[in-house]
Amino acid sequence: MMFRCIAAPVVAATLLLYASTAGAAPRPSVVVIVADDLGYGDVGAYGAKTIPTPNIDRLAREGIRFTAGYATASVCSPSRAGFHTGRYQARFGQDFNPALRETPEVSLPTDEVTLAQRARTQGYVTGLIGKWHLGTQAGYHPLDRGYDEYFGFASSAVYLPTLAVGDGRHLVPGERERAQRKQGFMRGRQPLAESGFLTDIVTREAVDFIDRHSADPFFLVVTHHAPHVPIEAPAAVMQRVAAIRDPALRTYAAMIASLDDSVGAILRALESSGRGRDTLVVLFSDNGCPEYLRGTCSNGDVSGFKRDLREGGLRVPMLWRWPDTLPAGRTVRTPMTTLDAMVSALSVTGADLAAAPRLDGRDLLPALRAGKESPSTPLFWRSGDNHVVRDGRWKLWKAKTPEDGRIDLLFDLETDPGELRNVAAAQPAVVARLTTLLEGFEGGNVPPRWAPRRDVVEIAGQRVELAF
Repeated sequence: MMFRCIAAPVVAATLLLYASTAGAAPRPSVVVIVADDLGYGDVGAYGAKTIPTPNIDRLAREGIRFTAGYATASVCSPSRAGFHTGRYQARFGQDFNPALRETPEVSLPTDEVTLAQRARTQGYVTGLIGKWHLGTQAGYHPLDRGYDEYFGFASSAVYLPTLAVGDGRHLVPGERERAQRKQGFMRGRQPLAESGFLTDIVTREAVDFIDRHSADPFFLVVTHHAPHVPIEAPAAVMQRVAAIRDPALRTYAAMIASLDDSVGAILRALESSGRGRDTLVVLFSDNGCPEYLRGTCSNGDVSGFKRDLREGGLRVPMLWRWPDTLPAGRTVRTPMTTLDAMVSALSVTGADLAAAPRLDGRDLLPALRAGKESPSTPLFWRSGDNHVVRDGRWKLWKAKTPEDGRIDLLFDLETDPGELRNVAAAQPAVVARLTTLLEGFEGGNVPPRWAPRRDVVEIAGQRVELAF
């Protein structure tokens, strides 16, 4: 048997490190919980009255509720490209959802560094459980992108492998019943079959990860499929929301109730492992809820939906809880994004936030610890030919029309949160200033790397062509 020789200075340094850390409290950990298509008005902390979400509401009660938290895209894959890297996805041309399979051409570029890679360099155990949607080929797989462990599912998975009596199922307009009910689970790189409810399986794996790594500092990202279509839930959860008469809303409510159960299970796992108070828990949605659910979901009192650059497609529930560090029951109104949330989470690990490539997200924790709000900074969105900036109360959308023209849409979000009145003509100086901001932002970007799908909507009396 061969033994590697270890130099005496290395041994001495190791013993010194051990002596200095023996008995010390564990380094703080991070759990990020991501919902899929969860609307701003779908949980109690943001005004929902019909759907019970006691565990998500607990995050607001024991932590911080952001009322102007934004995703960086109004569809799944580019939003994830942003928050997994801490960078606007326009920096590397990932504006749209891939239309077909996740080939290397439409996956997260390999020269983009994920936040998991940065956390791992700090000695954190990294885990991704759930939806990735950024490529699974060699080189693009989560295990190649900084995650020590991965358990996930296909981006088009169903929730129930078989439908039984009492299960909820609602087909949205245009959706067809699936001939094959595939979940597409994978542990690491190996496919495997499961027989249960998708949300419960993701929860099981998250709890197991926490239990196994309770002695380690960990950086865990749990990306649920719920409440993304297909709209379906098991009979046991359907019974809990039986008072809701509308069958579509009842099934949707059951999906969110299961998501809320997951948050509760994760919090209990942290507490039972002794990590409940020193773990930063972050929850947000990847984008707003979609119009094709026809009123089943809610984006609250804002207009627009998934695929759209109005507030309803971009503004999302955003909750942080860290009992040992952050104040409880606080509301923060300063606009911020999922990039800020993820970069703040990364800062917990001690990673160098100034390392290349440059991060677009900001560490908000120093200000929040001090009971302050970070100064507002401009926020940007790009979806092909549509460009948006929010700076303070003003939001400018330089929109593409179906006739290949351009139009400026300017909204005062303080007086018009529904984006009903375009005041661009009355505020030329504001339009000019925000246009300059957008030009500066676009100067650091690359063109979209593939073509989008398109739709046309009417916004403030103008026809706008969306790209997603």
